[in-house]
Amino acid sequence: MNINQLLIFTLFLFIYVSINKGTYEPFTGEVTQSSCVERILNYECIDEDTKKKLNEDCDMFELYIDSGVVNISCDNKNLYDWLFCTKMLSEGACECSYGRKQVTGMCSDVNITCPPELQSKDLAIIDKIKELQTESNKCTKSKATMSDWSLKTMMKSIGGGYLSYLWIFIVIAIIIVIFSFIKKK
Repeated sequence: MNINQLLIFTLFLFIYVSINKGTYEPFTGEVTQSSCVERILNYECIDEDTKKKLNEDCDMFELYIDSGVVNISCDNKNLYDWLFCTKMLSEGACECSYGRKQVTGMCSDVNITCPPELQSKDLAIIDKIKELQTESNKCTKSKATMSDWSLKTMMKSIGGGYLSYLWIFIVIAIIIVIFSFIKKK
């Protein structure tokens, strides 16, 4: 197919689509269990039209939550509350007092609660863990610099320092020139 045929085909396709543009529906994607859950979390259960469409699309899917297996539907209050409570927990609602109050008020029906707050003894243990992590990072960094140093020492013993780097650069340049000549032919 040459360029002229492609242009003519594109012109015909454009004319056909512009004449029949009222008959096409937008693609909404494949309906899966995860897309149904995402649609609920995107507040599609608020509007009656989208709620009806979601219930029609997703009623065949089942989801396991703490209270058992449920069908995915906007009308299922336990599922709806459970999804939003787990979303609140994953977004860090338990890290502040306001979020803790929201979780306590909204999520008690689905048995979701925030973990207990840390006490001073727990904070001391966490501080020790952080201190050990920083010490471990220091050791890792020093080990990396030691391996770099040994590599530099080996390169100097092989070729006398920067001279070995120069030979590597020359070999790479020759390979590039050879490939450029091959491509031109």
